[in-house]
Amino acid sequence: MKNRILKTLLLATLPMVAIQADTNLTKNPFANDPIFQHFQKMQEEMDRAFAEFRNKAFKGVAIEPNFSKGFSFKPNTDLVDKGDNYELKMDLAGMDEKSIKIDVKDNYLSVQAKSETQKEQKEGDKIIHQERHVGMVQRGMTLPKDADAVKYKSEYKNGVLTITIPKKK
Repeated sequence: MKNRILKTLLLATLPMVAIQADTNLTKNPFANDPIFQHFQKMQEEMDRAFAEFRNKAFKGVAIEPNFSKGFSFKPNTDLVDKGDNYELKMDLAGMDEKSIKIDVKDNYLSVQAKSETQKEQKEGDKIIHQERHVGMVQRGMTLPKDADAVKYKSEYKNGVLTITIPKKK
């Protein structure tokens, strides 16, 4: 009988204990502890330093750093209505012209491009320094309804891809 009463009491108070524990955790139980305040201040300073680095290092560049996943490159793109056609300009500096692939399906235009570079310094038969870089860009967008996307024309010049898309008549 005693055990049943004790069990019932414990089960009845368990939700209150859980609520109290949750409240303590959300209130930050270490807020008044000087050691943890020091770590929190250090974390805030690191966040501020990384934000400042991103803002200065990538100002005006279409690269979005995500330090846990790497960098995603979004080329600057403009789509302009020129009256009887649309002109799409995309910055693809450094991309290999032969690797550029343009695909149109259901009024959705997608562009892919790659760049590959390799540097090698040799002294005799020994490689002293070697670098490789492979980059890829992929961008897609839905075109306006009156775009006749299958009749597009493209030109790649000075690192800029220009796609001219006539309008449907």
